[in-house]
This record gives sequence, C-alpha cells and structure tokens, in this order.
Amino acid sequence: MQDARRLTLALTYAGALPFFLLLPPRLTILEGFDALHAFLAYGAVIASFMAGSLWGLVQARDTPPLSAIAISNLLALTAWGTLLLEPDRLALILQVLVFLAALFSDQRLAKASLEKPWYWQLRTRITAIVCIAYLAKILLI
Repeated sequence: MQDARRLTLALTYAGALPFFLLLPPRLTILEGFDALHAFLAYGAVIASFMAGSLWGLVQARDTPPLSAIAISNLLALTAWGTLLLEPDRLALILQVLVFLAALFSDQRLAKASLEKPWYWQLRTRITAIVCIAYLAKILLI
C-alpha cells in the first residue's frame, strides 16, 4: 500500500506542474499557442478527473450518497462548460470554484471516514497549490 500512496503523492504533485508552467501569458512554444486556453483546458481535464474520482469513490459503497453522485456530474459538466466560455477571468474563477467544490465534497467524505486521512491532507494541500496558480493566472491576464 505504501507504493500506491507514494505514487499517488508523486502524480498529484506532478499534476500541479502544468498549471505553473502555463502561467506566463506569452509562451512561444508553437505559433498560435494560447497559454490561457491551454491552462483552462488542462484545468478542465484535471477538474473532470477529480469529479470522476469522487464518482468512483462513492460508487464503491453499497449505498452511495446520491448527493455525491449528482455533485460529481455537476462538477465535471461545469469544468467542461468553462471551455465554452470566452477564455478569461470568469472561466478561471469558475474552474477555481469547481476545485473548491470538489474539495468540499472530499471533506464531507473524509468526515464520514470514506477517505483515508492522508488523502484528505493531500487534497487540501494540492487544492491550495492549484488555487495559487489560478490566482496568479487571473492576475497575469
């Protein structure tokens, strides 16, 4: 189990790196590359992944909480919906709200002992780190 925990920690922190790599407003990786659009697309993927993780966690229960199932879908759809907006501060703010709502949902599951304490601590730290990246991106555009 320690190997799974170490891998989860490593992948979680590595997953935050693209948010910081995409902070500069004018990246010249490729002609026509839009760092804001890439940031939002990556954020939507990660937010959807977190919503899917929530879905999977509650589905493993004999009687999954219906609210968690509905919330996981709402979070994934909201993350996707941000990609339909003009890439600007509003889309960034909505994605931050998705990450915070996912964290709130995880907190409820942790209080119900449906999550491991170390995972809840990781979720709290990584959400703070990702929200810092979003705040920086909001200030840079």
